[in-house]
Amino acid sequence: MKPTQKEDGSKRPRSLEARIYAIYSDLPPAEKRLADVLLQYQMDLPSYTAGELAEKAQVSKATAARLIRTLGYKTYPDAKRQIRKDQDWGSPQAGLADKEGLQSQSVSIARTMQMDLDNIRTTVEGLPEKTLADVSDAIVRARRVWIMGLRSGYGLAQQAAHYFTLMKSDVQVLPAGGASYSHEIASIAKGDVMLVIAFRRRPRLLPTIIREARAAGAITILITDLSALASAKAANHVLRCRCQSPSPFNSFVAALTIINYLAWNVATVMGAESLARYEKIDRLVKLLDDVSTPQTTTGR
Repeated sequence: MKPTQKEDGSKRPRSLEARIYAIYSDLPPAEKRLADVLLQYQMDLPSYTAGELAEKAQVSKATAARLIRTLGYKTYPDAKRQIRKDQDWGSPQAGLADKEGLQSQSVSIARTMQMDLDNIRTTVEGLPEKTLADVSDAIVRARRVWIMGLRSGYGLAQQAAHYFTLMKSDVQVLPAGGASYSHEIASIAKGDVMLVIAFRRRPRLLPTIIREARAAGAITILITDLSALASAKAANHVLRCRCQSPSPFNSFVAALTIINYLAWNVATVMGAESLARYEKIDRLVKLLDDVSTPQTTTGR
């Protein structure tokens, strides 16, 4: 049976950020620039006129009016009034498609699955093939891979590190132990890659960290959501994910899909070199790690 609009989460979202998430990949370049500006200044949006925002994005007032209507607002003043009511920017609830009905909704695995599939599909459709190729090539060629996962990106960084250590001998997770950022960033050098995974509520120093890594000669890659502006501008490559969820929590399945793809592609490109390291690790796991594995029955 075809899911209803409420069941599949397709009802127009209320928050500005969620509205932009829902249509971002389909916007023309000029409207994307304005959408980026709206995200950057959303906390102070009521203090700006539509003309001032259009000027910041270097688009016409007509383009601004068109995007406001596409986002589901009648006029810019109407948008400002609604945005004033949104007090939860940066929280998982900012991406809810139907926040008002949250308490009355029943938990549905089917709805969760559909939203996750939509997140993956929308994310993949918005990723340029050249960017994915450039990122994969940079990781393949890297002298050392640094992986930094901040806040909700921490677990994803650990997963990425687990994959890349299977194929590359020098992968570092930041920050390590009790070390400071300054000590570790000082070790980044030309030929390195720095992969940063960070979503809403990113530390204010993140753009500075990325710029310092670039200044040291590293290629910087940022996996993030649509709300990243300053940190996205600082990075060499940006891979944006759709993180919407019908629950009070963000969904990071799209980010994990990107990590899965990069790991697979890098291993494939590295070929025999990657395979040799993987086989060495596999031998050492059997020799040194106390793990259980499926047993084969011989003689039958």
